[in-house]
Amino acid sequence: MRIGLLLIRLMLGITFTIHGSQKVFGGFKEPMAMMSDLGFPAFLGIILGLFEFIGGILMIIGLFANYVAAGFIIIMLGALFTVHLAHGYMASELVIILLVMSISVMISYNWKKSLELY
Repeated sequence: MRIGLLLIRLMLGITFTIHGSQKVFGGFKEPMAMMSDLGFPAFLGIILGLFEFIGGILMIIGLFANYVAAGFIIIMLGALFTVHLAHGYMASELVIILLVMSISVMISYNWKKSLELY
């Protein structure tokens, strides 16, 4: 079971690192515009991109996995209800999968440990 959870954690971290790196290395233009279009302050796009990128790296390492997963859950719920759900299941599928993976990591790891190697 621990190996299965490790694979979920690694894939979750890789996915968020890649998506976050697109935002970070793209200069935050798109996430800032997206936040503005949704009626939120544009700086939240910077916070979103940085959390996805840095959080993804932390998730891969296994450092603060529970807390990072909690942040990912908030991001995925926001993405699901503000953007994806209106377009149906097929447009929401990745977001729902990442949400479930984040919930799995959050409830499976020990909150008292800051580092989980497997």
